[in-house]
Amino acid sequence: MERVVAAVAGLGLSADRLERLKTAVGEATMNAMEHGNRYDPEKPVAIQVRADADELIVSISDHGGGQPIPEVDTPDLEAKLAGLQSPRGWGLFLIRSMVDDMRVTEDGVHHTVELVMNR
Repeated sequence: MERVVAAVAGLGLSADRLERLKTAVGEATMNAMEHGNRYDPEKPVAIQVRADADELIVSISDHGGGQPIPEVDTPDLEAKLAGLQSPRGWGLFLIRSMVDDMRVTEDGVHHTVELVMNR
């Protein structure tokens, strides 16, 4: 997260938007490590930062291609508290809530989650 913050330092994001980006990057990276790479130290997670006049995009890629990434559903807090849904499953919802757009692609080898912040 701190390396992404350093990479975007000159782009003029407000402190609030920067914190939201950090949260999204942290969650997406942890998901990539856990679900995509299954914590295999031989499979690195790649993070790329790029920006143009309209968007800042942070791409997080893992080696979990071939496995579908579930659609982002709004968690049902009541169902989770009642034990009707797993207490897990907040990650993609949280990520999408932190950024302006989240794009997910899969090429058979890698999953890539793009976190988009409008400039």
